[in-house]
Amino acid sequence: MLFMSEDVSCFVAYPAHPPDRAESIEEAILRIRAGKTVQIIGWKDLAITGQLMISTICDAIKRHDLFIADVTALNPNVLFELGYAIAHRKPVWLLLNPSIEKAKTEFDRFGLLSTTAYHAYSNSNDIVNKFYSDRPFQSLDKILIDQLLEASGEPNKRDALLYLKPAEYTDAVIKISRRVDGGPIESVIDEESQPLSWYVREVTSSYAVVTHFISNDHAGWQLQNAKHALVAGLAYGLGKPLLMLAHEPYTSPLDYKDLLRKHRTARAAEGIYDAWLAPYLPSYEERLEARQNYQKKQRARGDLRDISIGDPLAEHESESIADYFISTAAYTEALHSNHSIIIGRKGTGKTATLYKLTSDLSADPRNHFCTVRPVDYELDGILTMLRQEITRSEKGYLVESFWKFLLYTELARSLDEAIRSKPTYLGRSAAEESLLEFVLQHSETIKPEFSMRLETVVERLRDIGAFAGGQARKARISEMLHQELLSELRDRLGDVLSGKSQVVILVDNLDKAWTKDTDIALLSELLYGLLGVSSRVADDFRRSASGLKPIKLHFTLFLRSDIYASMLQFARERDKLPVRMLTWNDPEMLRSVIEERFAKSGAIAGENERIWQRYFCTSVGGIAVQDFLIATIFPRPRDLIYLVKAALHAAVNRRHTVIEESDLITASNEYSRFAFNSFLA
Repeated sequence: MLFMSEDVSCFVAYPAHPPDRAESIEEAILRIRAGKTVQIIGWKDLAITGQLMISTICDAIKRHDLFIADVTALNPNVLFELGYAIAHRKPVWLLLNPSIEKAKTEFDRFGLLSTTAYHAYSNSNDIVNKFYSDRPFQSLDKILIDQLLEASGEPNKRDALLYLKPAEYTDAVIKISRRVDGGPIESVIDEESQPLSWYVREVTSSYAVVTHFISNDHAGWQLQNAKHALVAGLAYGLGKPLLMLAHEPYTSPLDYKDLLRKHRTARAAEGIYDAWLAPYLPSYEERLEARQNYQKKQRARGDLRDISIGDPLAEHESESIADYFISTAAYTEALHSNHSIIIGRKGTGKTATLYKLTSDLSADPRNHFCTVRPVDYELDGILTMLRQEITRSEKGYLVESFWKFLLYTELARSLDEAIRSKPTYLGRSAAEESLLEFVLQHSETIKPEFSMRLETVVERLRDIGAFAGGQARKARISEMLHQELLSELRDRLGDVLSGKSQVVILVDNLDKAWTKDTDIALLSELLYGLLGVSSRVADDFRRSASGLKPIKLHFTLFLRSDIYASMLQFARERDKLPVRMLTWNDPEMLRSVIEERFAKSGAIAGENERIWQRYFCTSVGGIAVQDFLIATIFPRPRDLIYLVKAALHAAVNRRHTVIEESDLITASNEYSRFAFNSFLA
């Protein structure tokens, strides 16, 4: 669509520093303005008594038709304004000076704007010439947010709290993650780099957004904070409740200085977050109730628009994953074996298996299970603990005592919660009352959540190597880990658990923060210690529950296959490890992931083949559609769900009645970017 150029107004965002680059842009603004083709101003034209307010900048962006931005330095002010402009459906025209050292490299590493064209310049002449040759003022119907939403598909969760989490595991990040993850509002936590379409989708569908900026003294802070600035501007432009947190030291960009809340400590960050969230909870609860009532009134119509196949990440659909879970040999092994290690690559279904196990186990009140899934933990602290100058036997004693403390207290904590949540008419046994009283008496040791107990233990055990003599060290370990308390706790746990059909401990996320620089040898020793302790804990219960029904304790550990492969070199008897590998090499089994999700979403009933006939084209490039899907992806459920979900939404946006060949080709291109980013992560 063509627009009368003289009626078009342009706003230009650019950094004030360095002055020479700002000078080039300001000279270009003057020359374009003198040409009278369009009306154009820069942000400096909005100066009010030497001070710019966020409302002044934002009002100017809303008044103008075209938003122009220099993204050469990934300046946070500029990126916040860009996000705001995208939210207000402004066409954008980006500038970048590739002659500046590392500018192009940093732009590519930033990634969020990789699919948005930029225009290279070195001086004001380049800007003016490209402005007139490209003529963005005559293409104002190219709205970036519409293009991004079309490519993004459905959100992970509606009305969720989106938390943009820094990569650094600071105490503040850990504590805010816990509050977000365990809070009253469903959450989506951004832990991996995503395309811009993902952030647009999640922010658009979110209830509120928290962006957490990292301090200027952390490695990689520029790129992280650049992403957070762009997403914060998007959220602000869409009118979402927005909290912008920042670790000190942090230099506040002028644009959003009044929106930013800085904190020096983790406790201060928690206080800021709690105070910000509280006023929004009543309106969230009203929206949640209205949405639930609306969903109850809807009926499945067998239409593409009504098909929802869930999310590629099991973490984002913990409540629904059991509805369409595909049973595997690894799942059966974990359900019935006393000890098992579930191994799989990212995306093969480890987390889905864990959620299904918890769902099935909780269905029978005669079972008890506890899930150990720390949100984050300090690897450095654990490694410091294990690197101390102590003998091998002392280290073995340390590791065993360390895990026994954490597992016994986790069992006690979970049992305490389960007993207290029982309906009053069921009553409580004497053993249950005794355990509740014991937990209450020792609440400071038992009640804190797993991650907090883990941090406390690591801190207490840092100086074990300073004690002279093996007996002194073991005595110190026993003292710090409350060995006498644990002995009594073990007996009380045994009295309660002896009446259970199954007792299951599920351990996940212990490898979440592992990197290529992690000391695999030390952490292997820690995890092998956990496997050994799990067997001894079962033996302890059998001894403590003498005369009572034997306790059937099951233990399952979930690990990434690449980390397990690295650990194998340190295994003493690898052939005795109870390992079950999650693999999806059977195409028929992998296709059933999609068939089950379509069926549970209200698709037409009947044979699985009817789902493919009703909702998909027959072939892509002469290849049967089922074969095309399997050939396009890495053989993992996450990848197949991502690909089909992208195709489904392309079809819906194009108003197709079935997923056509063009939708699948579009989706395969989007999947290629997803797979590449997953590989880098």
